Amino acid sequence: NVHGVAVDPATRHVFVNDRNNHRIQVFDENGKYLYEWKIDADPSSLHLLYIGSGKTIWTYDRTTNKMVEWDLQGHLLYSWGSMGEFPGGLWGVHGMSVDQDGNLYVAEVDAGRVQKFRPRPGANPEFLVAKPIYSAWK
Repeated sequence: NVHGVAVDPATRHVFVNDRNNHRIQVFDENGKYLYEWKIDADPSSLHLLYIGSGKTIWTYDRTTNKMVEWDLQGHLLYSWGSMGEFPGGLWGVHGMSVDQDGNLYVAEVDAGRVQKFRPRPGANPEFLVAKPIYSAWK
C-alpha cells in the first residue's frame, strides 16, 4: 500500500513508503531494488515522504500523530507533534510541502484543514523540515 514516494536528488535513489508492510524501500533510478528499512514501532502508519535540502527524509506517522525525520539509511533522528484539532495539533496529515522561506504546510484529512508552520527566529535548523532543493517560485 504505497503512501509516499520521494527522490533523493543527490543519488537519484527512489524512496517508497510501503505503509502496510511498515517499511521504506529504496530503488535506483532504473527501479533496481537497493535496500529497505523496517519501521520497528508497532503499530505505525506512515504517510507521505519528503526529501529536502537537509539530506534527510520526513514522513508523518498517523498512529502517533507525529512528523518523523530519518536519515537516508533509516535511522530515526527526530519527531514532533501532538494529535489535535487545535492550532498546531496534527490529525491525519496526508500531504506536506515546504517553501523557500522554510514554512511548512500540512494538509490534514481528519481535521479537514491546511496549516502553515513558520520557523521561529533563531530556530535550530537541525529540527526544521529542510527547504526544497529547487523552487519553482521566483
